[in-house]
Amino acid sequence: METTNLEVLYNQISEAIVKVDFSKIWEGFKPLKFAVYNDNECFFDGAYIEKTVDFCANTAIEYQGDIIAIWYVREEMEIPVFASKIVHEMFHAFQEKQGWDCFANEKEAPFKYVYSEENLCLKLRENKLLFELLVNFDIEKYKEVLASRKYRSEKYPYEFSYEGAIEEIEGSANYVEWQVLKQLDEQKALEYVSNTRKYVTTPEDFFPIRITGYFTGPLMINAMKNAGDFFYGAKDRPVISHVLASMEPVTKMDMGDENDIQKVREALSAYSDETKRIVETAVANNEVVLTGPVELVSVNIGDTRYYNGYLTSRFFVMYRENGEKKVIRDNYVVKMKDETTIDTIYRWV
Repeated sequence: METTNLEVLYNQISEAIVKVDFSKIWEGFKPLKFAVYNDNECFFDGAYIEKTVDFCANTAIEYQGDIIAIWYVREEMEIPVFASKIVHEMFHAFQEKQGWDCFANEKEAPFKYVYSEENLCLKLRENKLLFELLVNFDIEKYKEVLASRKYRSEKYPYEFSYEGAIEEIEGSANYVEWQVLKQLDEQKALEYVSNTRKYVTTPEDFFPIRITGYFTGPLMINAMKNAGDFFYGAKDRPVISHVLASMEPVTKMDMGDENDIQKVREALSAYSDETKRIVETAVANNEVVLTGPVELVSVNIGDTRYYNGYLTSRFFVMYRENGEKKVIRDNYVVKMKDETTIDTIYRWV
């Protein structure tokens, strides 16, 4: 979108956001400042500004003593959709301001999260139930979802806690995004639900795992609201996973339909094979763009893969060298000396 006029886009988004009744979406949440930027320009609060290195990806950052939402403009979107995504990032700023303490440790997760066939099969079964609950709430199905989650929380504690953290932060923000669409464009809200169904019931879309939390989070919030289990506060306890705290241990769960189990098995195998291929191909091509050791600040956590000491990152890698944060922008495979130190960065082609 090189020809996009960021000022015009900013004003159109602002006009859409003004129409949103935030009080109907989340208690205490109000519109916050935001910026839109591309590779060359950045528009914020009525003026073009110089970007800092922190303007990277779509997120909330600290800027001029405040926490603001930012969006990297790469593609055209209809304004209601754009506005909903900006409000999504505003909600991340709101989470920071409110002191939410349930953020996932994204730096350690690629190294520590283990993909398990059983865990993924149970998630698939839960997700199908959650979507059924969206269409028609049933208390017994809701209890089955909770039992499955209780079981996974005990058998796969690290994996479940990571997935839960994504649901808390990104899932709640996606819930907010969904509610904005309901107010601005009902058809786009229906499309959101259709996309949700795909992401939560297609095993191929479970990889990397964090993406599904964007969509299971809203479904859980919807189910919890219908069950009377939902609350808005999140500083002292999580919004979603607190509901499991008082439950008795669950010792066994049915993994579900044999056809679904096979689909999960095949998807997991394909993901593992593709990750290995990406890493080995980049290393064999040997197009080195940076040699360490330097400190890793961030990769693109949206779809980071890990294999045998290597991370993948699409679009950028942020690192710290001699105390200064720097960004390189492309797709990369990163050889790590340890969980925080970059050894070598290869271009991923």
